[in-house]
Amino acid sequence: MKKQEKTHRSSRKTPRRGDATAFFDSSRSVDIVDWLVANPSEREKIEWMARQVGDTCEQVLKQHPGTHPRLADHFWCDVLAALVQVLTEALDEIDKFPSRVSQFTVDLLGARTWEAVHSQRAGSKGNAPCQQKKTRKTVSRADNDVAAGLHDAILEEAVKALVTALMTGATEATHGALDPIILRLRILAILFCPDPYAHKAVWDYCVVPLLKQGIVIRSQNYLQQFYDMFKQQWTWPT
Repeated sequence: MKKQEKTHRSSRKTPRRGDATAFFDSSRSVDIVDWLVANPSEREKIEWMARQVGDTCEQVLKQHPGTHPRLADHFWCDVLAALVQVLTEALDEIDKFPSRVSQFTVDLLGARTWEAVHSQRAGSKGNAPCQQKKTRKTVSRADNDVAAGLHDAILEEAVKALVTALMTGATEATHGALDPIILRLRILAILFCPDPYAHKAVWDYCVVPLLKQGIVIRSQNYLQQFYDMFKQQWTWPT
C-alpha cells in the first residue's frame, strides 16, 4: 500500500495532458460565456455569424445527405480558423481597397480560405486534426472527405459561400475595422471546435491570440489557479 501510495503521489506532481485539457477547456468556456454576457452587441454579431455557418451547413446536407460525419470532423472550425489566418495575413493588402469590402476582395478571401482549409485537411491524418500519420495506409482527412462523397468542388463551394456570407457588407476595411471581425471569428471557431487544444489551426490562429490579448480568455487568472491546484500536497484518500 505504501509503495502504491508513493507511485500515485509521484504521478500527480505534474499535470497530465488530460488534466490540463479539462481544466483549460472549462475555464475557457466560462470566460467566453462571461464575455458574451458582458458584451451583448458582440454576442448578437457572433450569433449572426453562427447562423451563417448553420445555413451553409444545411445547404450542403440538403444537396449531399449522409455527409454529416465528415462535416462534423472539424470542418467548420477549419473554415473559421482559415479565414482568420487569411485575414490577418492580408490586412495590409485589404487596406488598399476602398472603404467598403468589394466583391473582388470577398472572392479573393474565399479562394485563399479554401486553399488554407484544403491544406489543413490534406495534411492531417486520421479522424482529428491532432492525429499524425501512423502507417502507410493511414489516409488524410481530405481523403476521407472524398471517400464520403464530399469532393473538393463541393467543399470549395461551401467554403466560398460561407466566406461571402460572413464578409459581404463589411465596411471600412482597415486594420481597426477588421480587428472586431477577426475577434468574433476567433471566438466562434473556439466555440465550434470539439477540441481547440488539439486542433492546430484553431490553436494557432484563435486560442493563442486570445490568450495573449487576455481580453476574452483571462489566461493569467486561471494559469495561476492551475499552478496552485497542482502544487498542493497530494495525499492518499482514506
